[in-house]
Amino acid sequence: MTTSNRTPMRLSPVQHRFREALLGKLSTGVYEYERAGRCLCGSTSSVQLATHDRFGIPVGTVLCRSCGLCRTDPRLAAKDLPSFYNEIYHGLHQGIAEPDPSSVLFRIGQGEAIHSYLHDLLPDGELMVAEIGCGTGNVLREFQAAATGRAVTVAGCEYAEAFVAVGREAGSDVRLGGPEALRASAPFDVVIMSHVAEHFPDPVEALTGVAELGHRDTLYYVEVPGVMTIHRKPEYGYRFDRYLTLAHTYHFTLATLVATMARAGFEMVRGDEEVRSVFKAGGREAPMSNPVTAMEILDYLQWLDRSWRMRIVRVRHEAKPFVGRILRKVLGGRLYARLRGRS
Repeated sequence: MTTSNRTPMRLSPVQHRFREALLGKLSTGVYEYERAGRCLCGSTSSVQLATHDRFGIPVGTVLCRSCGLCRTDPRLAAKDLPSFYNEIYHGLHQGIAEPDPSSVLFRIGQGEAIHSYLHDLLPDGELMVAEIGCGTGNVLREFQAAATGRAVTVAGCEYAEAFVAVGREAGSDVRLGGPEALRASAPFDVVIMSHVAEHFPDPVEALTGVAELGHRDTLYYVEVPGVMTIHRKPEYGYRFDRYLTLAHTYHFTLATLVATMARAGFEMVRGDEEVRSVFKAGGREAPMSNPVTAMEILDYLQWLDRSWRMRIVRVRHEAKPFVGRILRKVLGGRLYARLRGRS
């Protein structure tokens, strides 16, 4: 848990530039803050977890005492989000000022991994696949490549104009805007929301709109960064303060994601705490038998911060780049690369 306004992670020159641009827009009133006030469950009782995000941006993070859903509050105003994603987001988060077809928003191989996760659930025959927030279309192209021996038609939507242009240059059907940009091609057999649902300012309203892209048997793949798995995530430095970002309006466990999806009329097919999950449109979800409670989340975050084991894990993680630079200098680039290739 954090209350410092220091930047808890090392930023690249590009990220520094976009951070200063964001802070400038906030200080001059071009961008504004808003308060959510209450949780999606209706409760107003919460615990303050943080006052700044991983970039040192002054936004709050609170935990609902009633249902365990974490949210950013105060947060960037919903009216400013289209501009934020078009002008600031990719430069700040990925350090990408000028995208190209190889620009990946989360990880290489993600599309193949999603296909593998869905493989046994996919219907026979030709597939229509959509992705919300598809960037340059990498995930869609990887999904197509993984689906050998069958025809797969894909389309995606994206708010960042530069990423839309690059995706189209790479041959992908990438459309500017949100889910509404895909309605003309609906219904789809698969709808992918990979690291997207946590960005929605009103998840229930947004997910209800996404449901219009499918038919009765459509599979909705939803992946979000799970709050309870930070101890397994080197991309966050195994730290809660490096996990937080103003771009994420909600921070889910599997149980709170299932409850949120149920409010929009979805029921879970499968899921885990990573969180990777598959949903279908249907009746309201029955309560999970062993949901993670607010107290368990607090206990987990305290353990993550204070555990000697996690402190050692973080020290080793942070030392790797330094040790690598020393070895590269001592051994030379070619020998170092050969040794790394054998590890």
